[in-house]
Amino acid sequence: METVLAGGFPEVIKRKNWNRRQAWHLNYLYALIHRDVKDIAQIDKIQRLHALLQMFSHYNGQLVNYSGMGAPLNMSHTITRKYIGILEQLFLIHKLNPWYSNQPKRLSKTPKLHFVDTGLLAALQGISLDKLQTDRQLLGPMLETFVLTELLKLASWSGDRLEFSHYRDKEKNEVDIIMRNRGGFVVGIEVKASATVTTADFKGLHKLAAACKSRFSIGLVLYDHDKIIPFGDRLYAVPVSALWQ
Repeated sequence: METVLAGGFPEVIKRKNWNRRQAWHLNYLYALIHRDVKDIAQIDKIQRLHALLQMFSHYNGQLVNYSGMGAPLNMSHTITRKYIGILEQLFLIHKLNPWYSNQPKRLSKTPKLHFVDTGLLAALQGISLDKLQTDRQLLGPMLETFVLTELLKLASWSGDRLEFSHYRDKEKNEVDIIMRNRGGFVVGIEVKASATVTTADFKGLHKLAAACKSRFSIGLVLYDHDKIIPFGDRLYAVPVSALWQ
């Protein structure tokens, strides 16, 4: 959990005190918005961008809903969409596009919102290690975002160009992260903030495998334990710590 809360900035990892870490994150956000926004967009109310970013932190890992996100700040669908685009250009948030197939009517067409760094996310929400340990529900979306950001980093070092997406059908079966290479072969990853895994956790991966057929390479449920457990053909439960070990 400490690794997830720290995020990936080297300047933060060097700091051992949580208050100093979160202060660095908040100072970074303040400086970035006030320094760089004017170079990419005409914004008359910078404080609105601060408030929107704070609001977005509570939508992390969820499907993008421009109207719902902007409503608490009396912002229209169009304006909210514009601000999300600006935050993407600042490399603060990332939209994970939906996976598609030859059965588009059965699949969600809505992207998911993720922050690019879980340390920034924790600072915006005021989440400390103690708070995370007492409220495990906070860990799920944050862990999913952490896994995504780590995979994006690994992919940037790889010679194989990978396309990232998420899977969600009309029955709400989901796969958190999908990686597809240029040959069309697919890896599905579900993230679970728990030390136990059951066959039910593979439901979305089974749906994805059926849709991909021979192009489904492997499906993984990353979980909070230290054992690799097979769950059928090309399906495994794998420790999330495998990402950094």
